[in-house]
Amino acid sequence: MNENRLTILTLTGVMCGVIIGVILKNYSNRQWSERDIMYFQFPGEIFLRIINCLVLPLIISSVVSASCYLSKSGSIGLKAFYYYCTTTSLGIILAVTLVQTIKPGEFYVNRNTTVSNHIKKSVTADAFLDLLRNLFTDNLIKASLSQTQITSPLNSTNDENINSWEIHHRDNDGTNVLGIVGFCLVLGIAIGHLEEKGKPLNDFFKSLSDTVMLMMDWVIMIVPAAVLFLIPGKILEAENITLMISNLGLYVLVVFAGLFIHSLIVLPLLYFICTRKSPYSLLLKTGPAIITALGTSSSTATVPMTIKCLNRIGVNPKVSQFIAPIGATINMDGIALYETIGALFIIQQRGLDFSLMQIISIAITCTVSCIGAAGLPSGGYVMLIVVLESIGIPAEDIDTNIPDNKTPAAK
Repeated sequence: MNENRLTILTLTGVMCGVIIGVILKNYSNRQWSERDIMYFQFPGEIFLRIINCLVLPLIISSVVSASCYLSKSGSIGLKAFYYYCTTTSLGIILAVTLVQTIKPGEFYVNRNTTVSNHIKKSVTADAFLDLLRNLFTDNLIKASLSQTQITSPLNSTNDENINSWEIHHRDNDGTNVLGIVGFCLVLGIAIGHLEEKGKPLNDFFKSLSDTVMLMMDWVIMIVPAAVLFLIPGKILEAENITLMISNLGLYVLVVFAGLFIHSLIVLPLLYFICTRKSPYSLLLKTGPAIITALGTSSSTATVPMTIKCLNRIGVNPKVSQFIAPIGATINMDGIALYETIGALFIIQQRGLDFSLMQIISIAITCTVSCIGAAGLPSGGYVMLIVVLESIGIPAEDIDTNIPDNKTPAAK
């Protein structure tokens, strides 16, 4: 009990948060305005701001200090790359299989809608190019504040060939973690190659990593209190959960089924094949990270807790401090699965007939677009809009069956 007290307290905070949210929403005569909800969530908001403030120094110091040793053990980087590609591919295959088997969109087909008047704002290649632009950033300070995305001209029309448009770039708010991680990897490998000459710089980043981790340990202690305010706030934001479930119940079930199958069957099976050890005992030991992710809805905010759990179960800190930040940046299995199911759901809802190759193309676009996406609440919603725009489907379709167009809150 003493060893797992933070896990127990966090889980208790999540359960109490759900109960408080349901009571306040369904059994309170008060009309909760946006300002009321903002006041209620304020303690949780402060927690997320502190975590997000510390995440960037943690990622930079951890990746640089850990990658200093990659020149001596380069297989770690290759194994991580193979693992990330494998798990993301399995998640996409699972998503396509579930949607094409269950076909949730056909239960809500709207035969009267067309896409002929909508402007296709990008092509699939744009997602790949944006990925490389963000990976090879031209300004580290700018990368800390925004991500680059190609966009169409404001006066574009359907009569024009998209390839003849003047190319515009837009900087979206959100840290370009992918570009920062890429730079830190190269910097760390370069320091490692310097050997004795690079040791003072290596010691600096190692000391900085240990210092930020200590600060993170202090902040993590308030996770149970933070989720107690964050979760009720999200429940209060949802306009009408019952109506949302009735309108999108099958879609929600397919998404949850995909997430549960991938996290509780596919990934544990992959772990068992590679190690011949029980994966579920490992899941129990990483409980604090899982519960923190559930309570904060942010993979980025969960990085320090993930590193702490991995170190506690005996993983070499040089490995955990390298794998966890990069995994939280590029191994977005959940967002990739959610985006793929969401895009195919809307295609089915519109009654459109897409070939297998087109579906595969959409799945690849979803995968690429989610790499380096901001690990923040509703981050997948933003990337889904990008994917829909690239195949010529209006982003407004995301709001079609959600009461009062409150999709991010309802989701």
